[in-house]
Amino acid sequence: MRFMIIVKSCEAFEAETSPTPDDPALMAAMADFHEEMARAGVLLDGAGLHPSRTGWRIHYD
Repeated sequence: MRFMIIVKSCEAFEAETSPTPDDPALMAAMADFHEEMARAGVLLDGAGLHPSRTGWRIHYD
């Protein structure tokens, strides 16, 4: 079974003030976590998405 986790964005993310390589401790911790999950075979991809303001919202019934 596969899951896709999408975290609802906040104002900081939309303002592009989300964590960046300027915060090396946070980025290193996230990289370590992704590597551990990939080695365990439970993470297929950890790529990020663009801010929602650059995307589309689709509704259908």
